[in-house]
Amino acid sequence: MSATSEGTDQNRAVEQLIALSRNAHEGVDLDDPADYWYRLGQRNAYAHAVGLTLSNGVDDVAFTVADRITGALSDGVHELSALTMAASGRAPGDPTPNSLTWTGPQAFKAAYGHLPGIDRDYGMRWGERREQRISLRRTAAASEGLLYAYDPTWDEYAAISTHAPADAVESTFAKAIEVDMHMTVPQFAELFAGQLLARSSAMQRHPSRGVEL
Repeated sequence: MSATSEGTDQNRAVEQLIALSRNAHEGVDLDDPADYWYRLGQRNAYAHAVGLTLSNGVDDVAFTVADRITGALSDGVHELSALTMAASGRAPGDPTPNSLTWTGPQAFKAAYGHLPGIDRDYGMRWGERREQRISLRRTAAASEGLLYAYDPTWDEYAAISTHAPADAVESTFAKAIEVDMHMTVPQFAELFAGQLLARSSAMQRHPSRGVEL
């Protein structure tokens, strides 16, 4: 099985588990104590299963993901895409790693040209042709910024995250070089999503300390 098909299967499983967690939450009967705790247990179990899937079995990260899902449900979020976004810790509007959209210069500028900053490039070495560039655009005072990729062959851009923490991008780059210095942009984006999970978990465990990934 290819890495792409494995990723697709995982995404499908995550969506199904989130849907089951949402359905259990919506089925809670406040007037029936027995049903209430039964449904709540179902909701939490499905949410934790999502966490285990996304974190590759890392239990403390799985709890972080589960808390995001149950917290969003308690806040009245029921749309599947919004719950999936909450589970992964991505910022609103960020694409999933497997759904990056490549656009031309004008469309990219129209969508993200208002975001200020200076680009920090992470090499023009990515992808099958080893020529795509990955960059983080942020101001000197900002801790996060726009993470995006550029393909010179087609003169197209793809946004990976609009609120990418600089430390998570740096750790993603370091790990990417170890794994495959020419990995595809979607693979880099998936690795970045994993770093966000690890970063969020570390911040919850040690809220008063800095995060090292």
